[in-house]
Amino acid sequence: MNLRKLDLVFSVVLLVNAIRIFYIIVTADDPKPVDYLVLFFSTLGAVILFMSSRRNRYKKEDE
Repeated sequence: MNLRKLDLVFSVVLLVNAIRIFYIIVTADDPKPVDYLVLFFSTLGAVILFMSSRRNRYKKEDE
């Protein structure tokens, strides 16, 4: 898969998760911790994959 497309996908995932976290905080009277855990780990996974793809791209550019 093209790294630019992969970066775009991860950026969209991060944006959607940020919007969902904001929506839960604003609208939920009693949010469930599970909601926060799922969002946190999916965001963390997207950030790790995003940084990994960036690192791989920079390594390829240096070669």
